[in-house]
Amino acid sequence: MKYTVQKFTNGMHFLAVSTSTANKYIDGKNRRALCIINKTEKLHVGFMPKKDGNYFITIGAMVLKKLHLKNGDEVTASFEKDDTTYQFNMPEELQEVLDTDDEANKIFHSLTDGNKRGIIYLVTLVKSSDKKIERALKIADKLKAGITSPRLILK
Repeated sequence: MKYTVQKFTNGMHFLAVSTSTANKYIDGKNRRALCIINKTEKLHVGFMPKKDGNYFITIGAMVLKKLHLKNGDEVTASFEKDDTTYQFNMPEELQEVLDTDDEANKIFHSLTDGNKRGIIYLVTLVKSSDKKIERALKIADKLKAGITSPRLILK
């Protein structure tokens, strides 16, 4: 299906999605799905409600840059049910840290699904494996110190 990349006044880019399309993938409180843009880029997304009753999904700056997209560009997008454990790609570096630190692992798995995804995202922001390991270790220490919000964990 064809969609137009749009931009909110706050600068965030999104695709507007009809209620009928979103409802095929929304299951109770779970609004997560996989979105395939231009048959090349697979994203874990959440359907967010709009005031008009329809939905939107956000597209991050890194994806826009990778696909050379900007506001007003037309894309094809399809959706699939997201059956992955975290509904986000778990970096192997973070998984390894959690596998070797029982306390951090227990705390991580007690968090809300959104906070788990937020922490996973923080690790994916860095490119090199060494930096991912370094960040995962720092996150494990912060979790054990009682800081569990992704917004506060790197401050």
